[in-house]
Amino acid sequence: MGKVVPAAPPCEVFLDLAWPGSAARRVVVSLPQDTSSGRQFVLLCSGQWGACYANTKLFSVGREGEPGEWVEGGDYETNDGEGGAPVLPNLYYGDYWYSGKAGAVWQQWRDSARDTQFGIITRNCKPGGSYGLYVDVFGEVVRGLKVVQEAARHRPITEVTVVQCGVLLTPPPH
Repeated sequence: MGKVVPAAPPCEVFLDLAWPGSAARRVVVSLPQDTSSGRQFVLLCSGQWGACYANTKLFSVGREGEPGEWVEGGDYETNDGEGGAPVLPNLYYGDYWYSGKAGAVWQQWRDSARDTQFGIITRNCKPGGSYGLYVDVFGEVVRGLKVVQEAARHRPITEVTVVQCGVLLTPPPH
């Protein structure tokens, strides 16, 4: 599998989200730079090391209905926002960036037992405001942002499940 699935970004991964009354729909996340958080995201989308985002839930919406709104997920251990131990050490290696743009994917925690948790911004941040930018951004939603935005409005948010996830493979050059 290691020869097929990229060991590190740049690459694209997917999360198929579903909730009661909604069929699973795909969200594609581009991981354009090689960062430790990006590598960990690839491992947790592929399940290569056992731990996986499949069958986990989104568990929170931050700044609900306001600029800078986000959803939280990624707790593969307890599935309630209290777990998600890192699968890789030193998650701060690499060039992360700041973003306030809807679709930005960022690491929720620093040096924590919840380092696999991630946030996805669903509404652009207000420029210059106190939630103007998020740090530790390592990816961005390139397809399916509307799915994430709809999921953010579903109540309870804990009914939104990552039913499947994985790494998108690019065809070899000819």
